Amino acid sequence: MSNNDITGDEIKTKPCTQAYRDGHDRIFKKKPMDAATIAREYEKLGSSNSGITIPEGKWVRFFVSPSGNYEMYRCDELRSYYDLYCD
Repeated sequence: MSNNDITGDEIKTKPCTQAYRDGHDRIFKKKPMDAATIAREYEKLGSSNSGITIPEGKWVRFFVSPSGNYEMYRCDELRSYYDLYCD
């Protein structure tokens, strides 16, 4: 059996706790957000035409209209979103 050189503990997997399960679900089992949820929970930065300069951050396109002339982008870090209209 192997031991940790610093603590002397055996190196083995410990049993899962309820806190581990709750944390795992919170981190890895995120429900996809729809446009209505984003609009309610995130700050709207505004609307723009296709000539927009994307603000800094990790922006994700989460909605495109069927005609392709309207898109919505969100940034989870900033809890913000904006609309983009294409002419």
